[in-house]
Amino acid sequence: MRPAQYSDDDLEQHSLRRRVSDDGQRSGFEHDVDRILYSTQWRALAGKSQVVASGELGAYHTRLTHSMKVAQLGRRMAERLQRRYGGPNPALVEAACMAHDIGHPPFGHAGETAMRATMDELRGRDSQLDSFEGNAQTFRVVTYLAAHKYPGHRGLHLTRACLDAATKYPWERAPLAENPARHVKWGVYDADLAAFAWVRNGRADTDVPVEEQLMDWADDVTYACHDVEDFYRTGHIPLASLFPPPGAAGGDTEREVRRFLDYVQGKRSRAGEPFDRDAAQGLLTEIGKRLTVPAPYSGSHDDAVAVNRRTSDLIDYFTRGITLDIGGSAPIRYGARLVIPAERRAACDLLKELVWAYVIDRPALATQQHGKRRIVGELLRWTHESPELLPPERADELAEHGDVLRAAADHVASLTEDQAVALHRRLSGTGLGSVNDNVGL
Repeated sequence: MRPAQYSDDDLEQHSLRRRVSDDGQRSGFEHDVDRILYSTQWRALAGKSQVVASGELGAYHTRLTHSMKVAQLGRRMAERLQRRYGGPNPALVEAACMAHDIGHPPFGHAGETAMRATMDELRGRDSQLDSFEGNAQTFRVVTYLAAHKYPGHRGLHLTRACLDAATKYPWERAPLAENPARHVKWGVYDADLAAFAWVRNGRADTDVPVEEQLMDWADDVTYACHDVEDFYRTGHIPLASLFPPPGAAGGDTEREVRRFLDYVQGKRSRAGEPFDRDAAQGLLTEIGKRLTVPAPYSGSHDDAVAVNRRTSDLIDYFTRGITLDIGGSAPIRYGARLVIPAERRAACDLLKELVWAYVIDRPALATQQHGKRRIVGELLRWTHESPELLPPERADELAEHGDVLRAAADHVASLTEDQAVALHRRLSGTGLGSVNDNVGL
C-alpha cells in the first residue's frame, strides 16, 4: 500500500516555523528522531530509574533502555500498519516514543511525586495548579529547555506532528474538585501554553492522533513485559507460582494467585474502580498460556533463552491483533483510531500490576522511595530558596521568564540520580565531595 502523505502543517518545525527541507537524505520525521537521539536529555535517561534506582546492581531497565524498547516496538507496529493501511509513518511513531519520557525526573515515580508535592506546597493555595508533571515536563524539554543548533530558537524544533504524537495528556491541570484525574495527570504548564496551542492547532483536548495511540500502547506493552522480566530474573515476582506448567498448579499457585488478586482488588477499590475477580482470573489463565514458568530463574543459559522466548511471545500477543479504524481521508493523524482487542488491553493492565504488587509496594522498596522523595523534595526546596545555586543555563532561563520555582524544578528534573545524590550530600553538608565533581552546578 502506498504510504499516506502528511501535510505541510504536520511537517512544520516548532520555533523555526518552517518545513524541514527533504533533500533525499532524511525526511522531516527522521530529523525528529535524530534530534532527540543527539540531545543531552536523551543521554541523561541512562541515569534515571525505570522502576529501581539506575545504579542498582543487576541488569535492570533504566529509563533510557525502556524508551529505546518503546521506540523499537512503536516503529515495528507502525511498519506493520503502514504495509496494510498506508500509515502511519514509522519514523514519526519512533520519534514520539523516544520523546515520551524525556522530561521525567530522577527516581521515577517517587521523584515525580516529590516534585509535585513540593511545588504544590511552595506555590501556595492560590497558584497550586502550576506544579510538576513528568509528561508536561517532557513537552517543556522538547519545546523550550533542550538546545539544538539555531541561535535564538529554543527547543529541538520537532515537527508539529511529532510534538502532538508525544503529548500523552493534551490538557492543562484541572482543580482537584473539578476533575481529580486531570489534577494528577496533565500535559502542559502555563508557561508553555503558546507552544502547546501551536501544536494542537485548535484540536479539542479529547482528540489524540493515531501516532500518539501507538506510542501509548508501545509504552504499556514494554512496561508490562520487560519490567516483569526484570523482576522475575531477580526473584521478586514469583512467576513459577503464578503461572506453572499445565497440571503442576498446587497450593502455592492458589495462595499466590489469591494474594495477587486481593492486592489488585484492594487497589482498584481504593481508586473507586470496578474489579471483576472472575474476569481477572480468566485473564491470568490467558496470560499463562504465554508465560508458563516451570521454576524460579536460575541464571542458566537455558533459563535466559526461555525468558526471552516468553517475553517475545507476550509482545507478539499484545501487538499482533491491532488494527486501524479509518474514519478520515488517510490512516494518519486524526483520520484513524488504533483498535486494540479489549481482552488484550485488560491483560496488559493486569500484568503491569505484578510490578506494583511485588516490587513497587514492597516495604524494602518503600523505604528507598522515602529516601528518594526526600532527596528530590529537599533539592527543589533548597534551590528555590537559593537561586544562585542554579547552573548557568537555568540562570539564563530564569532571567528570561522570572519564575524561580519553575527554574529550580527544571534544574532538579534534569539531574541524573547519581548527580541528585551527590548534590544532596553536598548541599546538606553530609558529603562535600570535590570541587571538580559534576553534580549539575
